[in-house]
Amino acid sequence: MAKTACKVVGLLFSLLLLAIGVAVLLAFPGVYHLLIKRNVVLAYKKTGFDSWVNPPFPIYFKVWMWNLTNADDVLKGAKPNVTQVGPYTYRETKNKENVTFLSSDEEISYTTLSQYEFVSDMSVENANPMIDKITSINIPYLTVVNMVSFWGDKEKSEVKLAALFTGSHVFESHTVDELLWGYEDPLLKLIALQKPGLVPSTVFGLFAGKNNSDDGVYVVDSGKTDPSRTSSIKTYKGNSSLTFWTTNTTNMINGTDGTYYHPFIDKSEPLYVFSSDICRSIQASYEKPIDVEGLIADRFVGTPEDFQNTTLNPANLGFCTPNASYCLPGGLLNVSNCHQDAPVVMSLPHFLFAEEKVLEMLDGDINPIKEKHQTSFDLEPITGGPLQVFKRLQINIHQKAYKDMPAFQNLPNAYLPILWLEESSVVTPEYAKQLEWMTLKIWVVVHISQWLFIGLGILLSIIMVSCLLSGTRNSSDLARPVNAPSENSPLLGNKA
Repeated sequence: MAKTACKVVGLLFSLLLLAIGVAVLLAFPGVYHLLIKRNVVLAYKKTGFDSWVNPPFPIYFKVWMWNLTNADDVLKGAKPNVTQVGPYTYRETKNKENVTFLSSDEEISYTTLSQYEFVSDMSVENANPMIDKITSINIPYLTVVNMVSFWGDKEKSEVKLAALFTGSHVFESHTVDELLWGYEDPLLKLIALQKPGLVPSTVFGLFAGKNNSDDGVYVVDSGKTDPSRTSSIKTYKGNSSLTFWTTNTTNMINGTDGTYYHPFIDKSEPLYVFSSDICRSIQASYEKPIDVEGLIADRFVGTPEDFQNTTLNPANLGFCTPNASYCLPGGLLNVSNCHQDAPVVMSLPHFLFAEEKVLEMLDGDINPIKEKHQTSFDLEPITGGPLQVFKRLQINIHQKAYKDMPAFQNLPNAYLPILWLEESSVVTPEYAKQLEWMTLKIWVVVHISQWLFIGLGILLSIIMVSCLLSGTRNSSDLARPVNAPSENSPLLGNKA
């Protein structure tokens, strides 16, 4: 009886293993998703969190400068002729700092410290940003002229005298280093002495103050409650929306900061990325699969709709500032409101997706190519990890004639390109293998576990059933006496 009881227990145990295996088989997608999320959602502070705080692969910041070759002729009204010089490449380090979990770990506050170091062997041959000079429009001078154009004759006269006293010219040559990281401008310095507080700084540089600094405090969703919200921005610099644009929709802060995304990305969903450089969010849509270090990624690219004119895309009306009367041609974005009132206009490199009339304002090397000049994000579809990112942007200055300022009175209307940049990062082979192993390992563990349970359950069930049946036959044989006559034996034996 004891042996039979043990076999019954064994059979029940085998059936339990079989049931577990079948349950895991049915629940496989849910279990797999759960384990992936546990590793990549920021709330759980595991693999994904570490790579979010300290990106495990290099980031490069490449800059191509636009050199004006006919400055004297432009002063007389000629079309600007520009040539591309570069790239000047910098190794960029972007680490999260002051990382703090808030609201029961549902939100994360942080700043991103950016540092730049020149890399000569990845730059144009013989590049030296401390020596190489670029001729372009004098942005501080133009900004002051644009500002006083709305004021009275007294202020305009003061600017004319200040420009004459400091030797400021409409077009000047500066080193690449000065144009990027800053130099003290004599006109701004004089104005600051005469009218304190009128200009925000006496130092001008397109990225002045950005080296060894951050662009503000972000608060993002940790993904704890909803994994699809992982890394989505909730506030920037303490605000849940912007104030630069003229509609609530255009002032919305949508998406992430571009460094991290949620797991299990759906190709049909648009991705949104907020860029503090252009003070707005942009949309990216799925384009195609692409191989990155042996991993198949989903490529998302910036959509032309974000830069279309208001006729083609009425939603962009909110980006016309200060009102609808100041809408720019398609392909351009006026960002003067968030760049200290300088007449800065953003576009994609080489005016990609811009209206033809914008390109017709210039001569030179302008040649937009979608594959080279669009912004793209190549994401690993299971974890949402960025495998390859190319963020591309061009900085332009809107130059035009100012009739009350003799130095500017003959300038042709044009959107003069100053530089275009590419901020890129590509996963290393080592990290690609680590990411592949993480997703494969979880898949293998869950997949093998389900069949292991099912296999063991079936095997033990067969063994236990066989043992029980064998035990039943043996019990029947043991119950009959050794010398007992069979049913065919005669009742009386034969006599000798």
